[in-house]
Amino acid sequence: MTGPGEGKIPLKARVLVGGRELGCDVYLHVKGYSRARVTHVDVECGELNEAVPPGAHAYATAYTRGGELRVRFREPLKALGYARELVVVCPELAAALAPMRDLVYVGGKEGGVFIGFRREQIRKLEALASSLGVPPRSAGKPGL
Repeated sequence: MTGPGEGKIPLKARVLVGGRELGCDVYLHVKGYSRARVTHVDVECGELNEAVPPGAHAYATAYTRGGELRVRFREPLKALGYARELVVVCPELAAALAPMRDLVYVGGKEGGVFIGFRREQIRKLEALASSLGVPPRSAGKPGL
């Protein structure tokens, strides 16, 4: 799902690729809302689909530095000028995850990408979401 929705917390962020700012919307998408099975970060910008098309994925190393979450890809993103990093400048997100250096899953979706984290970082993201009034809830189907 692209754009605002239930359980998608908009984050005040800038997104840079190869030193160039992209016009992206960034959301903390909380488990159990708007079909999210796991809490993750959505970076919504159609231009990112040139590098990671819907249905495609890549593993990358992510780390926090200052007020940034940096996602470093193993292979350059040819469609985005051979850049290797996607930088999300968001002090709130970086502070919630810091200190961090770990492997992440970047998946393409219609209108952008999502960044999936390991369990330890998911707990930190869910603590941030709860502090913002959106606690995670079971992602299972009702009645099961």
